[in-house]
Amino acid sequence: MIKKQSTLFPQNEIPIVAELDLKEAEGIAFQIKACVETQCERIEVAGSIRRQKPKIHDIDFVVLAKSDAEWQRINEKLKQLKAKPNCSGNGVIKAFVPCQSGLFQVDFYRAKPSTFGILLLVRTGSAEHNMWLAGYSFSKGMRLKYSEGLIKEGTIIAGENEKAVFEALALPYPLPPQRETADGKPLWMQP
Repeated sequence: MIKKQSTLFPQNEIPIVAELDLKEAEGIAFQIKACVETQCERIEVAGSIRRQKPKIHDIDFVVLAKSDAEWQRINEKLKQLKAKPNCSGNGVIKAFVPCQSGLFQVDFYRAKPSTFGILLLVRTGSAEHNMWLAGYSFSKGMRLKYSEGLIKEGTIIAGENEKAVFEALALPYPLPPQRETADGKPLWMQP
């Protein structure tokens, strides 16, 4: 039996959208956060939305789930929003949520109380700023371990909140929109 051409080449496949304007991405993030926050002790929008970039390539959340069961319920809540699951595990949930012109990627990163700050810092970015901060930490005899916190002599000295990481490094606390680099240095260090 030969399949119809319409089944072999579906015409109504929903496109994956590579980027959204900040305002549209913020609206979707607000809707998602409102839908899943009952599963969370704490949930924060991270990534380029938090840095207020004009173009957004995905929506990132850092989550402190109330329990393992509540973490898994986030998937169920996303399905209520007509999201298409991409991957789901103990530490990450990825899905595609509907937007005006197709489907857009959303990522949830699960934190513990002791790692919420370091995860929020890392997932806010930018990637270049994270690399600079890791290098700076190393130059001060410390290590910025993304899954644990700021480590000195084998002991975690900061990670529960972002500000503590900067304080432990004797650096000012830059606001998320300042966490970009130019010529290898953070914007907040530039004259």
